[in-house]
Amino acid sequence: MKVGDTKSAVIVLDGTLDHWRHHVRALAASGDLPESVRWVDPRRSPAEPTGGLFASAPPAAAAEPTQAKGDASGQALLLPRRFVEQLKTVSCFRSEEMWLVAYRLLRRIVMGERDLMEDPLDKDVTAFLRMEKAVRRDAHKMHAFVRFRCIQDADARGGERFIAWYEPSHLIVEREAEFFRKRFPSMDWSILSPDRCAHWDGKEVTITAGATRDAAPTDDELEELWCAYYASIFNPARVKLKAMTAEMPRKFWHTLPETQQIPDLLADVPRRLAEMAETSRRMAESAMPFVPQGAPLAELKDALPGCEGCELFSNHTSAVAGEGPENASIAILGEQPGDLEEQAGRPFVGPAGQVLDELLSGAGLPREKLYLTNAVKHFRHEVQFKSGERGKRRLHKRPTLEHVSRCQPWFDAEMGRVQPETLICLGATAARSVFGPTFRMPSPGDAPIARTSRYAKRTHVTFHPAAILRAPTPERRDSLTQHARSVFEAAKGPTS
Repeated sequence: MKVGDTKSAVIVLDGTLDHWRHHVRALAASGDLPESVRWVDPRRSPAEPTGGLFASAPPAAAAEPTQAKGDASGQALLLPRRFVEQLKTVSCFRSEEMWLVAYRLLRRIVMGERDLMEDPLDKDVTAFLRMEKAVRRDAHKMHAFVRFRCIQDADARGGERFIAWYEPSHLIVEREAEFFRKRFPSMDWSILSPDRCAHWDGKEVTITAGATRDAAPTDDELEELWCAYYASIFNPARVKLKAMTAEMPRKFWHTLPETQQIPDLLADVPRRLAEMAETSRRMAESAMPFVPQGAPLAELKDALPGCEGCELFSNHTSAVAGEGPENASIAILGEQPGDLEEQAGRPFVGPAGQVLDELLSGAGLPREKLYLTNAVKHFRHEVQFKSGERGKRRLHKRPTLEHVSRCQPWFDAEMGRVQPETLICLGATAARSVFGPTFRMPSPGDAPIARTSRYAKRTHVTFHPAAILRAPTPERRDSLTQHARSVFEAAKGPTS
């Protein structure tokens, strides 16, 4: 309708952008003012789902404007590409208002305001961008909060179909179906919602009418595992209820299995925080105050007996310092001293030390030219009384991550003085003190790999001589021995 007209056009849409474009071309060509057009879009009214999992999509409305002038085909409108792309997103906004705002902007652009969308203070632009942001945020929520559950389906690939129930704030199911097709191409899935349902069968995505909540399963056999995983990664130190509900609005909670345990997890926060604080306090206590910084090896050795960085100092053992020249090009790091090492006050002098000496000799590495030490300086053990004999014996007990962490300042000080070109870690405890607690030991058949660490340009990892001694079978013993030999040979190469 042009200026001065009193009649208004009522246009009934089928909810699609293409149907709206069909009418907009005619309206723009005839000069109808936005205020003279009333858009009616039943799809943006409260949804009335029809039920079934694979119900057919409702036929598109064939409505035409009751009072619209001009050729219905209209003329192609020249619009900025960015506006056209934004329009595809905004067309998912759940309100008939968006058609009016979009037409006002389109008409103003066609009438000559080509840079209109660059004006952030314009009322129509602000409303348009607000709607675009709301749709994009809703899509982000859908990507995060869709939860599939498995059902048996003889017609699906592998006999399984994965069903999700989701209630979006806007009409985004069709828009986001492509995202889920790319994300889960190998499984047959259906996303059900009150508005539309999307289905993927490995060949094409199909859209059907909206469904009801009871069309989707409520749980499956993997749900317990997922909930256990969620509980394990729940960090009580980062709980911010306001931020959490902003990112995970409560309207989605009834479809998310992990949210059922949030109240219990929140109730447990005080206890877990206290536990974490105690662990941090204990881990903060270390050998650092007892280590003379920058001191030569002889001074470090003299200071070691006075260390009280962990409880091992009080279990009737003596600390065992490292041994070897300060200019050694190769350093060897073990786990901790054993019973005989503690009695002798020297590293690697027991049965495992004899195996180490054989390996060194075979590789042509003189022990007196190497620096040998342990990640933990005390002997951690448990006492066992000898059966049928007088007395008792001390059995090796692996040091904990906390023991290694507290003793780390001693090893840091040693390596600061020696500065070896090559470091050989014997066993998992030694390797993890260098590369971190998640380091995994190589397989016996793996070739030697030289890694760079903060202590040496070349750092090798092999099995502790004690593991060779405890090997359950001759074959296992031979494979561990061969790996250790290959590592010592590789370590010798550039420094021989």
